[in-house]
Amino acid sequence: MKKSIALFIAVLFLCSCEDFLDRQSLDQVGTESFYKTASDANLAAIGMYSSMQAIDWWGQAWKILEIPSDNSTAGGNDPDFSPIDNFTHNPENGPNNMFWSEHYKLVTLANQVLQYVPDIEMDLDAKNSILGEARFLRAYAYFDLVRIYGAVPLVTRVPSLDQDLLIPRNAVDEVYALIKEDLEFAADHLPEGRAAADAGRATSVAAKALLAKVHLTLREANEALVLTREIVAANTHQLMSDPGSNWLKSESDNNAEAIFQIQYTGCGPGGTGNAQQAFFAPWGENITRAGDGWGSQIPTSPTIDNPGTTIKDLFDPEDLRAYHTIMSPGDEYPMINAEDGGYRYPSTGASRSGVSIKKYVIGGGADVCFMSTPQNAHVIRYADVLLSLVEAACMLNGGITVTEDAVDAYNQVRLRAGLSTVSVVTIDEVFDERRREFAFENQRWFDLLRSGNAVETMRLHGKQMQDFHVLFPIPAAEIAINPNLSQNPGY
Repeated sequence: MKKSIALFIAVLFLCSCEDFLDRQSLDQVGTESFYKTASDANLAAIGMYSSMQAIDWWGQAWKILEIPSDNSTAGGNDPDFSPIDNFTHNPENGPNNMFWSEHYKLVTLANQVLQYVPDIEMDLDAKNSILGEARFLRAYAYFDLVRIYGAVPLVTRVPSLDQDLLIPRNAVDEVYALIKEDLEFAADHLPEGRAAADAGRATSVAAKALLAKVHLTLREANEALVLTREIVAANTHQLMSDPGSNWLKSESDNNAEAIFQIQYTGCGPGGTGNAQQAFFAPWGENITRAGDGWGSQIPTSPTIDNPGTTIKDLFDPEDLRAYHTIMSPGDEYPMINAEDGGYRYPSTGASRSGVSIKKYVIGGGADVCFMSTPQNAHVIRYADVLLSLVEAACMLNGGITVTEDAVDAYNQVRLRAGLSTVSVVTIDEVFDERRREFAFENQRWFDLLRSGNAVETMRLHGKQMQDFHVLFPIPAAEIAINPNLSQNPGY
């Protein structure tokens, strides 16, 4: 699928250049000559995933989903995301505008598939599977949008010149209703697994896992528990035996734990490589061998943040995940640039917090270029399903659980990390475990919001977060072109 997406992007680029001076009407581009055959439908489905590969999507999503949290801080004084770190951002903020626009690009691509593929004569099951992919991806985009902005415009069809394009914000419950409807359809019509050639395309397991997270967010614990138990019982995914396997280039891509990943090809056409190493690798260490590695996002630590509140504080000394998550002084990584004898993190540190991010930092190589590695990005891992099951069980019982399968799910994650087992789990312990397990995977901000403790947590961490900061501002550029959009309070 990686090569298919790259080809699709290249074809779109060439076609757009050739036809630039002879355009059709905006609401007719591509529809007369495309969306005619089953092959067209399949190519359009693959093309939807291209927007998620973009540097402005996953490559920089951490600016919105990690930087405002207690896990991460800006590596320097960047005018774009330092204000997010300090809760002084405004509607003109660049990363905020980018987050909005990139998610609506995916909505648009999904809507094209949903509008045009139903008219194609093809096998019904294959058609419904493609429609399931589109609805999964649209739901994914809207789930991000509603959690970041609250009420957002629901766009469910391809815009045309004869319709009102100045759409106001829909109520939050309307957005969630569409998300649920889309994911339920996807869960019913997508295959349980994918052949190697289609690795990375959405599955029914991915749809159920995302729907379970939706239910948890809405405090619909019973529904989340049913879905996560179904996934566990199906036994289609397992934890990798070593937590480091998820961060080794040779073992991470589409492995047994991966439920949904963004697929990448290093040194391919623009936008098909993973840019996270460029931002995470420590500044001045030449790890990437590609001229990047800026340490833009760094872990929080007691060196610069309130002790006892940082991600560095949270790891026990025996936790195997720490080594694969955070580079600490003196840590040696023989797998990074092994041909040069590996890499040793400086004894004095290589960031203002004294530590750096290890996840997604893999070093140089023939398939690593400037802002581009071939390593896939984890979006949903089986560990997430296990901890979602535990969270749902705790929620159903006043914040604590002794339920056998929930405690077992929690202990699976702990045992894999080299930690002792427990017989009782509290909801606070679940969120702490999630913080350790998914640090720098664009989950922490959403976890803080779902816990209901975001403001309290960030104030203890030393940040001046106000109640209204649980939502980001509607981008000023969007309001400028659509006066029917109202601004969130506080901005």
